[in-house]
Amino acid sequence: MSSYDLLCQRVQKTINSPKAQTEKCAEIQRQPDDNTDDWARMLSDLGTIENVDLIPLDDSAEKVRVRWNPEAAM
Repeated sequence: MSSYDLLCQRVQKTINSPKAQTEKCAEIQRQPDDNTDDWARMLSDLGTIENVDLIPLDDSAEKVRVRWNPEAAM
């Protein structure tokens, strides 16, 4: 598995957690061993999903709140 795939798997696990699903919100954070290019690509890919908002929580966008509204997609 590529480093990008492993990163996406970790973020997906966070987003799919029961708490995040209830709140329709999750905070994700770049880990020291995450490749910088993989992190930027993953954020870019998330940003293309309809009704998903990415809110940087720091100046470097290494900590981001992901919010979604599935009702808006209907």
